Amino acid sequence: MNRTNSRFKAEITLLGVVIIWGYTFPLIKNILLTIPPFTFLTYRFFLAFSVIFLIFYNQLRKIRLQTVKKGFLVGLFLFIGYFGQTVGTQFTTATKTAFITGISVVLVPIFAFFWSREKIQLNSIIGVILAMLGLWLMNSNGTLYYINTGDSLVFLGAVGFALYIIAVDIYTKKYDYIQLVFIQLVTVCFMSFFMSFLFEREALHFSYHQSVLWAIMVTGLFATALAFYLQNRFQRYSSPTKIAIIFSTEPVFGALFSHLILGETVGVFGLIGGIAIFTGMFIAQLEKGEGKETDFYR
Repeated sequence: MNRTNSRFKAEITLLGVVIIWGYTFPLIKNILLTIPPFTFLTYRFFLAFSVIFLIFYNQLRKIRLQTVKKGFLVGLFLFIGYFGQTVGTQFTTATKTAFITGISVVLVPIFAFFWSREKIQLNSIIGVILAMLGLWLMNSNGTLYYINTGDSLVFLGAVGFALYIIAVDIYTKKYDYIQLVFIQLVTVCFMSFFMSFLFEREALHFSYHQSVLWAIMVTGLFATALAFYLQNRFQRYSSPTKIAIIFSTEPVFGALFSHLILGETVGVFGLIGGIAIFTGMFIAQLEKGEGKETDFYR
């Protein structure tokens, strides 16, 4: 009975994390009208790693050089994910950003085959085909040759998140996950700062409207620091398949909040494309049993 309660508590908690992530899509879309993307990411991840540092200070004092190296590599993939997602959001809708980001779920088994020679299952292939079809429908609006810059950047972000998922799965089994998380957050923060210093120097001052501070707090504290902690704490109480399906609902919440907050609609082709992506994500998680555990961070 206790085990059942623990599993239910874990799954409800992680669903709450997914809802928070879904809310951040329209929030970030709105806030990028006021603050440039790299400057926003700098503040977001500075807050996130500061919170992790304050909470786990004693554990972080013992960090090893090898952990720093692996954490930097994982953080590089995470930066690519947030770079593509955040910059791309400026040029596309929050709804499309949510669904295209979700494609990282179906890219994982493809990249895992080349990285660790994990066997590609038929359901993964079907999932990729449906996701790519959905991406084309959402991106092209039924035309053959039109490519949206924002959607392309968000897809680059999905590639980064997929590589990040695999790297996290490998290295959290060998190194302290709190130390890895801290180095990842620091890496994204400083890479974002470097990019903002090059391209957005005038925006680095901290005198923004209250709405910007709210967005930084929500994304940095709740959608990054807290989400990382909760997922690492509760994921082990449920099966990898159930966890993956729970996180596959992120685009749905993203689209819902984007409609409620921004009034976004995607049209007929966009709706069909979104359904195809979600279906592909769901199918890609079926019949995996207790195989490779998947980690998702946002």
